[in-house]
Amino acid sequence: MINANLSQFLDTGWFNEATLYYKGYIYWCEGYWDKTKEKPIHFFVYRFPAKVVDEIYFERIHTDESFKYIFEVWGYGEDDVKEKFLKAKIFEGKSFWEVEKELAWLDE
Repeated sequence: MINANLSQFLDTGWFNEATLYYKGYIYWCEGYWDKTKEKPIHFFVYRFPAKVVDEIYFERIHTDESFKYIFEVWGYGEDDVKEKFLKAKIFEGKSFWEVEKELAWLDE
């Protein structure tokens, strides 16, 4: 993982409004608890075009039409949801593990 500690990302970063960059797109990840639901953890990913500035920050180049909700999952626990996220083919048809070395963890 570029710009980041993989262990830290897998521990907490993936769930806490992570901003990832991969091949011209930002993947914005967020999760939260909703204890009123049967499966109380909700996690989702949005994707939009962007360009990297200084290898750490990014500039949004999206319109409302290009901002896409591309992944959503509800789960019983964080481990359950994280496993589904890591295996999902979110990144141009590839999983997190297939692109991990090319993903950059960015700051807005």
